[in-house]
Amino acid sequence: MNASKLFSIASILQLKKSAFSRYSRMMIVSALYLGSAAVDSKPATIVVSTTIQAAVDAAHPGDSVHVPPGTYRENVRVTKDNIRIEGSSAAILDGTGLTGNTGISVSPASPASRINGFTLSGLTIQNYSGNGLVLLRADNFHINDGNYANNDEYGIFPLLSSGGFIGSNRVSGSNEAGIYVGQSSDVVIEKNQVSDCTIGIEIENSSFIRVSRNTAEGNTIGIAMQVLPSLAVTVTAYIDVTNNRLISNNRINPVTDPDELLSLLPAGVGILNVGGDVVTATHNLAFKNHTAAIIVAQLPPVIAALDSRIDPFPDHNQIRDNVLMENGEAPDPKIAPFPGADLLWDFSGTGNCWAGNIFKTSFPSLPGCP
Repeated sequence: MNASKLFSIASILQLKKSAFSRYSRMMIVSALYLGSAAVDSKPATIVVSTTIQAAVDAAHPGDSVHVPPGTYRENVRVTKDNIRIEGSSAAILDGTGLTGNTGISVSPASPASRINGFTLSGLTIQNYSGNGLVLLRADNFHINDGNYANNDEYGIFPLLSSGGFIGSNRVSGSNEAGIYVGQSSDVVIEKNQVSDCTIGIEIENSSFIRVSRNTAEGNTIGIAMQVLPSLAVTVTAYIDVTNNRLISNNRINPVTDPDELLSLLPAGVGILNVGGDVVTATHNLAFKNHTAAIIVAQLPPVIAALDSRIDPFPDHNQIRDNVLMENGEAPDPKIAPFPGADLLWDFSGTGNCWAGNIFKTSFPSLPGCP
């Protein structure tokens, strides 16, 4: 082999070596960059150091905001997907004296969009002139282990939302409802303790809701399902109310303005179904509710006449295997001419049935389940 060929081969090898080195360096740099990007993309935990709102503003979707113990006087708004706020009950959001009426509001920045994913775990939210927590057009939310006290209208309030879980919260002192689910679907309400509210747990114009293993004590009404006029959603249906405890829900209804629909509700009721369809109430315990343990009734005609889209009659409801004792002994005059009873029905609707309940009093004679 002559020298020129040796030179050519050496040149080619050198070029290949140089190219390989450049390629290797590029791959290493790329790997380092991608690795850095992967690290940067991991969810972060942001610890509140000034305000909760500042931490929420700094968070990216998937991040957690940790709220240390202390008292925070602010109104917090969340407009991003998949934000988690967490803290112990010693982390207190207090609305005393604030002009904003809600502790935490979760809603999309644009009215045309929705929030996908939100978690609130723990915290105490108290003394707001309106609501403790509001979720508007929020999907896949999880609200657990919080304490909501003396928020004037609602404690926990999802509206036009879906795919939610509300569990193991303590809610008290709201003059509308402790936990309210409005115009929403596919929500589980489980293991909450609700007291001293006008309605402990309220389901309004919503469907596919499970209300299970809650304790409602000392409210005006323990659990209520209603269909009401003039709303975007027109049906309350497919509600499962099971294994709840409803005790002494005899708080006087504080709403006295006759223009407020809430003022029409009687005190002393464990479970109230007004116009709801396919509601199943099973294995509930109801004791010492002065008007009735369970009422099934139509929406009053004067209210139903406000919206021709709604069906005011309760249809295809089943009341089964409940234990109901010492209810109906001092009924609210608002239910006249009906008497107080463990089980009460106003004759309205079709396909309603009762079976397997342990009780002492009922009105009228109730049809059994097939």
